Amino acid sequence: MKKLILATLAVFTLGSGTVLAQDAGVAVGGTAGGVSGAIAGGLIFGPIGAVIGGFTGAVIGASAVADTSIEYARLNPTEPVVIEGDVDVGYVVPDTIELHVIDGDPDHAYFYTNDRLYFVELEGRTVVYSPGIVVAAQE
Repeated sequence: MKKLILATLAVFTLGSGTVLAQDAGVAVGGTAGGVSGAIAGGLIFGPIGAVIGGFTGAVIGASAVADTSIEYARLNPTEPVVIEGDVDVGYVVPDTIELHVIDGDPDHAYFYTNDRLYFVELEGRTVVYSPGIVVAAQE
């Protein structure tokens, strides 16, 4: 009975978060999906469920950027920019940083910094995803 109640609570929590994010027009990234998945998995199945739920949630949350856009950015590297501090999902990219448009994706652009690739939602210039691609240092 306890697991049923916890499962119902977890589903309700995840569902309401998704509805709020959709209503606000916000793209939920891999970080948010990972956290939500880990919480739900942990509530229902314990520590192992938290690990599996976190991974699954991150994969689902990361789907805000299409695979074709990731491939485009990978095949069209740009000069990296310098940004002081941490860059993560939700970071608003300053206007001084040039964003590179993606053919076939009118909603997203990309840039490289700190040896990584980042995707930005054009409306609002907010980082929504980083696939973890590390850029080799140029000699």
